[in-house]
Amino acid sequence: MHGRQPAELARFWSDLLDLPIDPSDAAAIEQGTLGATEAVLLGRRDSLHVWVSPAEELAPPGGRVHLDVALDGPEDLDRLAALGAEPRWADPAGRWRVYADPEGNLFCAVTPWDRTPTST
Repeated sequence: MHGRQPAELARFWSDLLDLPIDPSDAAAIEQGTLGATEAVLLGRRDSLHVWVSPAEELAPPGGRVHLDVALDGPEDLDRLAALGAEPRWADPAGRWRVYADPEGNLFCAVTPWDRTPTST
């Protein structure tokens, strides 16, 4: 994942994915010592993890990383808004909704409770 402000973007994705910011990176963010060219690690190197890396220029949204995030229920939509996610589009069949993170990276919020019944 790339962003102009990795520390801020890391907070968003850490909260959304429930992946903690690496303790040394969290300390650097808190102390204001995270370098302009340093990435932030979410999770652990030996398991599921995401790097939030700095970039001066960001590719258009279609050319960036795209994650799908499964939500548990409608209350998670409020959580997305509180984190700063911006709604962009909703699938008419209710399978997912597209959001942008604070730096414009698009991701899908999978909303299984919102599906429109199909007729057979």
